[in-house]
Amino acid sequence: MRLLTEVLFAFAWLLRKPMLWLVRTRVAPEDVKGRLNLDPDRPVCYVLPQRSWSDLFVLERLCKEQGLPPPHRTGTDLPTLSRPGFLYLSALLEGRVESRRTGRAAAIERLIERAVSNPVFDVQLVPVSIFWGREPDKETSLFRLLFWDAPGAGAVRKLIIIIANGRNVLVSFGLPLPFRAYMGGTAPGQPAADPPRAVRKLTRALHFHFLRMRTATLGPNLLRRTVVVRELLATAPVQQAIEREARQKNQTLEQVQKRARRIADEIAADYSNASINFLKNVLSLVWNKIFKGIETRGLERVRELAQSHVIIYLPSHRSHADYLLASYVLYLAGLVPPHIAAGINLNIPLGIGALLRRCGAFFMRRKFGGDIVYTAVFRAYVDSLIQRGYPIEVFPEGGRSRTGRLLQPKTGLLAMMVESALRQRARKVLIVPVHLGYDRVWEINSYLKELKGAQKQKESVQSLLKAVPMLTKSYGRVYLNFGEAIRVDEFADVHLPGWRESLTPKSEDRPEGFAAMIAELAFETMARINSAAVATPAGLLATALLAAPQKAASEGDLREQIQLLISLLQGRPYGPDQHIPLTDPQAILDWAGPISRVSRIEHAWGDLITVEPRPAALMTFARNNIHHLFALPSLVANFFRSRYAVSEEAVVSGCRALYPFLHAQFFLRWTPAESETVVREWIDVMVAQGLLTRTGQGLLRRPEFDSPAFARLVTLGRVMGETFERYCLSALLLSEERKLGRIERARFEDDCRLFAERMAVLTGRNAPEFFDTALFRAYVSTLIDMGLVVEREDKTLEVDERIDRIAERSMELLGGEAQQTVLQILARRPAVAPA
Repeated sequence: MRLLTEVLFAFAWLLRKPMLWLVRTRVAPEDVKGRLNLDPDRPVCYVLPQRSWSDLFVLERLCKEQGLPPPHRTGTDLPTLSRPGFLYLSALLEGRVESRRTGRAAAIERLIERAVSNPVFDVQLVPVSIFWGREPDKETSLFRLLFWDAPGAGAVRKLIIIIANGRNVLVSFGLPLPFRAYMGGTAPGQPAADPPRAVRKLTRALHFHFLRMRTATLGPNLLRRTVVVRELLATAPVQQAIEREARQKNQTLEQVQKRARRIADEIAADYSNASINFLKNVLSLVWNKIFKGIETRGLERVRELAQSHVIIYLPSHRSHADYLLASYVLYLAGLVPPHIAAGINLNIPLGIGALLRRCGAFFMRRKFGGDIVYTAVFRAYVDSLIQRGYPIEVFPEGGRSRTGRLLQPKTGLLAMMVESALRQRARKVLIVPVHLGYDRVWEINSYLKELKGAQKQKESVQSLLKAVPMLTKSYGRVYLNFGEAIRVDEFADVHLPGWRESLTPKSEDRPEGFAAMIAELAFETMARINSAAVATPAGLLATALLAAPQKAASEGDLREQIQLLISLLQGRPYGPDQHIPLTDPQAILDWAGPISRVSRIEHAWGDLITVEPRPAALMTFARNNIHHLFALPSLVANFFRSRYAVSEEAVVSGCRALYPFLHAQFFLRWTPAESETVVREWIDVMVAQGLLTRTGQGLLRRPEFDSPAFARLVTLGRVMGETFERYCLSALLLSEERKLGRIERARFEDDCRLFAERMAVLTGRNAPEFFDTALFRAYVSTLIDMGLVVEREDKTLEVDERIDRIAERSMELLGGEAQQTVLQILARRPAVAPA
């Protein structure tokens, strides 16, 4: 038998080259050699989950390509430094069965027990999963039996699998397992006390690793869509909703059941790996055409979490490309793409909506409108996704941001998912925030039109055809940064005590405080998205150039200002997940200049960099992506716009008073209670950068007026200048109208917009986002949260007199010209009648 095996292996080895010619592999992680970080002083042994010579040949080729020690057949010898080995886990499991049947250890068990008993032997065990195709397990069909990979496939079927799926092979390397760590508390240099037990422990660890990796890569078992719909309609909440609507609308159960089925058909995804692979190939062509690369960070952390958790991805939403990018990146990284909550407007005819549905999209209406049947069916569908362990992707902002800043999160769907996660106890659920950034989004021109009042264009086949010319343009790079995860049950433990008793599978009502907990979770998610912000080259250039006087600067000064922004982020990183792709100012200018459409004016004393009004308005989108990173240092800088020296305590006190507004608008990661400490840290960094100087009297002093450091300080202050102007004019309006009594909220927010529009014209701004009504609405909400404003049931506002001090402090942050403009507009505005 052994001789026959050797002959067959020799024959297969001779045929390996033509077989490998058919195979195209993708490796995860991409930098596998750096990620594994193998110890050169310890032997290596690769572990494959099942017997497969084709898997072994693929592994051998990849090791040579990646610069890893290639596997060898070691027979009855242990792996050595010069001869790395390999091991089939299935052979080890079979050996354990044989041992139990015969009462004596199998050959492979004896070999491992010999390694366990040798106190000086150690080896790095590298588990390797090889997936021929990416089809999740689903209901059995003849097609699947023939063509899709499965453990234990025979030689003939394996050949068919290689032919069918050889162009789509994923090889996933796990981190090395320390062999001696599984010896059970053995002191260094001592043999294991119980070798068979150590072998069982090691086998169990490897078995669970491969199971988790298979789930993370292929996802849970899939049901046919017809089965999903049937099970949704059979759930108790949906049946109760059907009966209730039949009574209320005096309809038959059959009529309402038909409507419920249509709703389920409208919602449910129809996940197909073949469709995803097709779209992956199409997108590879599109992305390579319009983007100069996709830069991804944080995937390894997600890869580890996906093996033991259900993941809910919550990305920022800035482009229609967002829907496809996250799934594309996850698929290439060897992770199962998520089911994506998409607006019903994306269910475009002519098969486009159907393709998205087959790639995991499930469609939802923007508003449920009190439709009890729709709500019940949709909730049941979300429950089924969580309970079966499917990853989900939801855009918490609801729609795309037209300004580049994060929008206030919509909490309806988030509440449904969290409730489902907490009611079931079988699976651990994580929320993974994702920062999606672009050097330039392709919709930027339409965003500018919409901010100026144009109607949003509906998604349609015609709009897709109009987008074809974008394939001739370059939009720079895309950046995905997967942030720090939030474990849902642990978050609820802190913010919703007692939830384990009240949120059970059989209970129906949400406990008191659930809505408040969801609001906290939504804010924390947005804060973590911003914590993972990528300081893109386009964002850094926009931040520096738009803050320059007249949006123009010499090339040397612009480089210095970009370098200052980078030095600030390096001196006091915003968070552990912050990323700066380029740190050389000249490289940033060379990369982002053409993308941002800046102009160069040649001059004998040095070239000037400037930007025309329209490109400048478009650049605000890139700046707003990273605006929050500089919120606090810019706030500190503004205290010195008109004063030479200020006491450090006064600066800290002023920042503490204004921080709640920045915290609410920009989803800053620090609580108001932490703001004082963070402000002091920023002051230390600014002193180190020469922007401020400490004196012996507890004063902070700005640089001399004619020094380059003073110019950099003033420009840093202008980074948040428009934000502080909005705060100022809103506070002044409230202060003035407080004397009139109660104020109509809607009218006041509209007055703020009109105030900002007028100021934009008088100051020569072409920035529609400056008078975005949503910003003033958020400002009023923050004042309400702070107790400075009370909103009555009739939607009128009662304003506390402390708003006068807020207005004074806001005025201190403005330059002289801006102060004059604000006061003149306020003095000459039309009289307002009391509410």
